[in-house]
Amino acid sequence: MTLALALLAVLTLPPLLATPDIGPDTGGGGGYRSGPQVLLVRTPGMRAVQEVTEAFSEGCRVQFQQVSMGDNPNELARTKELAQSARLLVAVGQPALELLLGARAHIVYALAPDPPAGAIGTNTSAPPVQVFRSLQLMRPKTHRILAISSERGHHRVMAARGAARSLNMEIVDVAANGSDSAIRVLRELFMPSPEELHRAGQRPSAADVDAIWLGADPQLVDMAVLQFVLRLQIQRGLPVIGATRQQVYFGAMMAVDFPPEAVGRHLAWQVNQLLHDPAHMELVTRDHPLGNPETIVNGHAARRLGIPLARLRHNTGWKVIER
Repeated sequence: MTLALALLAVLTLPPLLATPDIGPDTGGGGGYRSGPQVLLVRTPGMRAVQEVTEAFSEGCRVQFQQVSMGDNPNELARTKELAQSARLLVAVGQPALELLLGARAHIVYALAPDPPAGAIGTNTSAPPVQVFRSLQLMRPKTHRILAISSERGHHRVMAARGAARSLNMEIVDVAANGSDSAIRVLRELFMPSPEELHRAGQRPSAADVDAIWLGADPQLVDMAVLQFVLRLQIQRGLPVIGATRQQVYFGAMMAVDFPPEAVGRHLAWQVNQLLHDPAHMELVTRDHPLGNPETIVNGHAARRLGIPLARLRHNTGWKVIER
């Protein structure tokens, strides 16, 4: 985030945040006499969301109300109505953030890879240079990394190019505009028909890349795309570098990210600061927790790719899971 955007975000914070005057309802459970002053809306069905919410609950210094956004029109409408009376909104997960956009209250997000410009929040993703450095340590022969992205993820690809060059690696970027498009592009690259080979011309091919990175555009990677690239990992011996540790649990070889607990604690710090010191510059210049991310390795996938695990198990900040 640029300094100009950071200053703009601070200057445009709702002035009422400077005087929280929190007043909990006597009934407990984070309720309030005149609607929730801090409302946390979480995306349902995601384990990481629950872990972030639990850590946030422990670190937040004010009482708050939390709701699941639901998945039918009536539930979504009720959540949006409740949000209208809140002074500060906390959105956990991209769908929750998108549901709340346009609300009068300021929104703080977590686990939302595509927040609006100038937004305050916390994500699990590590900088690309840390991801590629871990990949290089595991598989030194890796030089060209395939990244699939839509227009939405273009800025992440640009940042990743510089990170890769600093490690003598290269990003091979292919464009897609949705899940079906991503699978079609991957199939043409790795399982081309004779007609597709003729059409491809100078496009990259399977022989040109050493790994697939899913962090360029996390929203593009739904379960269908993930299953397809995991099939390539098995059939073609191409390591899949996940955007989150959850994808490692599903079978990706590795991911580098911050633990959900650390994200929840940092999210709580951001909310505490917004309520008591909204001009704190770190609010808009740091969108990840303090400390170093962790490298999570799928032991089964690594062994299938011929990667020795003995030395990795003893590296600080590395975790090998067996799934």
